[in-house]
Amino acid sequence: MSKEQIIVEQQTHERLNFASAALGKVIVNSEQYQNFIKARDNFRVSDEAKQASMEYNTVLRDYQMKANYGGLTSDDEKIREEARNKAMENKALSEYYISQEKLIGFYQELNSYLSGKLKFNFATLAKPASGCCG
Repeated sequence: MSKEQIIVEQQTHERLNFASAALGKVIVNSEQYQNFIKARDNFRVSDEAKQASMEYNTVLRDYQMKANYGGLTSDDEKIREEARNKAMENKALSEYYISQEKLIGFYQELNSYLSGKLKFNFATLAKPASGCCG
């Protein structure tokens, strides 16, 4: 490799590191991320929110198992919806779930923007390499 190629490669590497750090700062300083962190912390210290989440997740797990095996009834749908409504009555849990949804939306918008600029799906290439989950 020539000296010029090495210099270009180093410059490219430095620019990529700078852009990555800038992107990280944008994400961490975003309103969506800050709201999520606050809601997550409030959820973590609320025993009532954790209990409401566990109760809802138990009903949801049962519902999903029945759905996977073709055993759902209209009563199961009502039970799931009632459990969700009850869980959402807990302010800390509700804010946590809503902030998660907003953060995911922000990430999706960011991915669309970056993918358009880069001309490839940024999220697909940015995710960690592993044998799990696609």
